[in-house]
Amino acid sequence: MTDVDTSSNTPADSAEPMISPAEDLPSIVRELADMIGLDAVYQLMEAKLFGCEWRVSRTRHSDWYREWSDVIGEEKADKIMKTWGGCELYFPRCSAAYLRIRNKKIIARYDELLSQGMTTRSLRRMLSREFGISDSTVKRIANNPG
Repeated sequence: MTDVDTSSNTPADSAEPMISPAEDLPSIVRELADMIGLDAVYQLMEAKLFGCEWRVSRTRHSDWYREWSDVIGEEKADKIMKTWGGCELYFPRCSAAYLRIRNKKIIARYDELLSQGMTTRSLRRMLSREFGISDSTVKRIANNPG
């Protein structure tokens, strides 16, 4: 297994303005975000593929490749395989970062729908289904965006 230094909090640059910056992410996850984008990292978090050790294969014929490419696509999985193929890596769950990114997405979507004239009650119901959380949680996130 590769040792991972999680003490650094240097933000990674990201092309996705909606869910950046990547501060507070462990270095291995920041490296991954630099490689495939923060949005793809969020998709992997959402798919619950973090929080365990993975052996990154050198070929497309592995459980790792099938599971990860199903979530982020073959092109991004190929980039990871090219860089880390043959390595056994641990990707931390990053629960706090996941929630922070999810909340930013909720706020952006909330503001977008509100500007389109949707009622707050309707959009809270819609976002609660979209993000798999209660409408009261959507309300709390929207009312406390900081």
